[in-house]
Amino acid sequence: NGRPTIHDAKIVYCDIDKEESSKLSTERINVPGPTVNDCCHPLAIYGTHSPWVSAKVDETESFRPYLFIAWSDKSTSIYDVEWLERFQYNDKSRLERRERSEVQPIHAVRKNGPPLWNDTAAFDIECNVIYPAKDAPEHAADGLVHIDYNSVIGQDGEFRDGLFNLLHFIFRDGAVIVSNTPSPFSDHNSDDVNIMIEDESMPVAKLAKAISGGAISHGMLYGDIFHVRTGERNANNVAYTSSALCPHQDLAYYESTPGMQLLHCVAMGKDVVGGESTLIDAMAAAYQLRELRPKSFETLTKCPATFVKQRDGACMTYRRPHIALAEDRCSIFDREITAVHWSPPFEGPLCLPPEDVDEYYEAYADFERLLNVDMDVPSEKDLASYADEFTWKRKLKPGEVLIFNNRRMLHGRNGFTVADGVKPQDGRRHLVGCYTNIDDTLNTYRVGLRERQPCSPVSVLNVGNGTTIVP
Repeated sequence: NGRPTIHDAKIVYCDIDKEESSKLSTERINVPGPTVNDCCHPLAIYGTHSPWVSAKVDETESFRPYLFIAWSDKSTSIYDVEWLERFQYNDKSRLERRERSEVQPIHAVRKNGPPLWNDTAAFDIECNVIYPAKDAPEHAADGLVHIDYNSVIGQDGEFRDGLFNLLHFIFRDGAVIVSNTPSPFSDHNSDDVNIMIEDESMPVAKLAKAISGGAISHGMLYGDIFHVRTGERNANNVAYTSSALCPHQDLAYYESTPGMQLLHCVAMGKDVVGGESTLIDAMAAAYQLRELRPKSFETLTKCPATFVKQRDGACMTYRRPHIALAEDRCSIFDREITAVHWSPPFEGPLCLPPEDVDEYYEAYADFERLLNVDMDVPSEKDLASYADEFTWKRKLKPGEVLIFNNRRMLHGRNGFTVADGVKPQDGRRHLVGCYTNIDDTLNTYRVGLRERQPCSPVSVLNVGNGTTIVP
């Protein structure tokens, strides 16, 4: 077909700790491989002159194997052997990839303490790879990692080393808290948006731009920066009331929902009773649903729900199943969970065949009991106990920014009250928020991860964007 063919192939070893030049090994192997244009991702492709340093003949623990191929057109390619092994065309490799990336309950934030994964050997290995200086941030008593704002954003507005820590634990745990965040008010005793600094100068905006590579997203309905407080925008969203919010994702009626959501607590008066923020890992819960109620799991992968936004200035709908799986020919019980779509306040009419409606609602009820700690049904104790153990709940403090992956985590709020006659500043609950795009934010993280450990790729947990991650 006119394409170059393999002329020669050999395994070479690269000393990943030194930069000494050396000769290629002379070890030869037979490669029943494709042509150059059919090959999987190479580490590098060169012309007739192939620069290659630090190649060694002897293999030791500090040496990394590469496949060196010379093509018939005199060009050369170099492939990471571990990468090739990871993506072999067999069930064993496929299963290993899924086990490394699929979000499971062991990865989920909990009611008490950090994710269970933190007590595993795999966690220790990953920390040693990413933080060889043993300077990994530790989880706080509330189970989340807390990152100081000043370690991420410098006084000059420049991004600092803490940005990587922030991104790493957002994608590892699904959520982090940024502490010691400056107030956006010029007068700290006021709740008047007219004396707030410009949107683009707000601390929450700076954080969003830092993690996303420079942009805030999804500002059409509520603005790039929005305010969560009672009476905002004439309460055209239940979030702008004092009512409880059940676990949900924001903007589920978008084709591409927001990635990260950032909520900066700028006021939490001492007389506010209730108002705790809640989180639960929806992807881990879907994994658990497959274990506990396989029939319900299957139904929610097949029956599309309808998500809607209908009000003045908004007319949006989108239909899709609540649980999305990797595209694969194997059984749905052997496919990776790649997304969850759940937003009860914004669901519209079903458009299903009549024979599917009862089955859908039965499955829906099972998943809701697994996700909503307030739906304790005596006959469904296994579902309710999961919701209780894996629902994170905490009242945010002024100066804290809760950042979470809106694709993976459901967030909610306990209802709150304020007694009559209290001082205005003592009865305020005010969060300032914004969103970022999932792909932009993931790219920022993965580039930083590659710069830290180019030869030791760390598996990234699925981020909930409907696809598997290829390292």
